[in-house]
Amino acid sequence: MAKEIKYNYYFWGPFLYQTKLDKKEISKVKKLCSKKSKDVRTSLAGLIKNEHEIDVNKLYPIIEPYIQSYSEGFRSYRNKSLGDNVALIRAWVNYMTKFETNPLHVHGEDLSFVIILSVPKQLIKEREQTISRGNKQGELVFISSLSARDEFITSHNFFPEVGDFFIFPAALHHYVNSFKSDGERISVSGNLRIING
Repeated sequence: MAKEIKYNYYFWGPFLYQTKLDKKEISKVKKLCSKKSKDVRTSLAGLIKNEHEIDVNKLYPIIEPYIQSYSEGFRSYRNKSLGDNVALIRAWVNYMTKFETNPLHVHGEDLSFVIILSVPKQLIKEREQTISRGNKQGELVFISSLSARDEFITSHNFFPEVGDFFIFPAALHHYVNSFKSDGERISVSGNLRIING
């Protein structure tokens, strides 16, 4: 008879949260996005022609239930409270087109998020035809360590789908790969501040 071995399993690294917005919420977020709003490229890492400010007061009520859900997940993950409140400090939309990229970077504040609003059909085909085992076109990649080891999980790659909503610590490195297809890969990002007391 095999010996029964008891062990503990420990969560390690950043809490990366993924969920989906429903169609109504996606539509509401899209209505807040405009290429006519304030250009914010000078304060962002992206090599993207169109990056524009979004009104945080209008966006927050749409995403607030998900921020609460993140807080509950964080409590389970870390066995401690995230904080008394989370405030949306800044938000913007990225209209990413072919050959543009969002290089490896981190955000300010405490937490950040990404919402995917549009993925070009041509990009889906381009990705399917890629034979690379590694990173692929248009992927969102999160990296917790640059020391890749087989026994560690140091990164997660996601080919985005419309409605994907990621919330993560602002200091978590991430980037988006470029692509060659026509069309716009539209995403909304923002920074959140944890308020204690």
